[in-house]
Amino acid sequence: SMQYKRPLGVSTSLFRSTLGPDSELEGIRALQGTPISHIEYFCDDGTRNHTNHQHIAAVKQAAADCGVTIWSCHAPFGTTDISDADERVRLNSVQSVIETLDAAMELSAGRVVLHGSREPIADEERQHRLGQCLRSLDELCQQASRHGLALALELLPRTCLGNRSAEMQRILDTTDGDLRVCFDVNHITLYEGAREALNALGDRIETLHISDHDGVDERHWIPGRGIVDWPDFVTGLGEIGYKGCLMHEARDAELDLARNLEAIWEAAARHLA
Repeated sequence: SMQYKRPLGVSTSLFRSTLGPDSELEGIRALQGTPISHIEYFCDDGTRNHTNHQHIAAVKQAAADCGVTIWSCHAPFGTTDISDADERVRLNSVQSVIETLDAAMELSAGRVVLHGSREPIADEERQHRLGQCLRSLDELCQQASRHGLALALELLPRTCLGNRSAEMQRILDTTDGDLRVCFDVNHITLYEGAREALNALGDRIETLHISDHDGVDERHWIPGRGIVDWPDFVTGLGEIGYKGCLMHEARDAELDLARNLEAIWEAAARHLA
């Protein structure tokens, strides 16, 4: 039996990509008897399942039946943009994240992950978009603490807000409230070493997104398939004393769900244990 220092998790986006839109219950059941014990419930703005109380109750029940911990909820990001220059879109986006906070409460998930923006963002609009993002985060931090939840802003790639550890640090320093970080190793290590970025953000890191890339683009591959320096990452986790879940947002497109799950826990034993 393999030993893992930290609990293993997968995003329910894995279930959707392999089983289809209403696949959470089947996916949760597939975790039974595997070393993967935690999930991040992905709130999709396509299905909007997270606003359906019956669906959320069924997910909670399935997790309880299977001994699966619902670690976090991920806010929608397809049409949600808390940095939008259009005030109406920004306010609707804040509302969309609040719906995710409500779902997290119902699911007893301790934390909500969100994106700071959509993309692309031109250099000349970055400051304004950052200002809009910060206004949203101030309100959302208040709402999260009222709910007793941690709010974790994800490190994102390309021109998105929060695409480098230094910009993330600025956002954390400027936000009024206890904003936390979702450290996406696949996104940030396109630009920075894992250890440096982990140490820069330190105890503000609430949760992780784990997957691999090819050095050119985010691939969300299972660790070991790409070029991420996993020993460096694991050393960094030890240095900051990260005690949370190893949440995977990874899949290999050609594998079915059972084989993806197996590849994830085998990779975790090889690279992350």
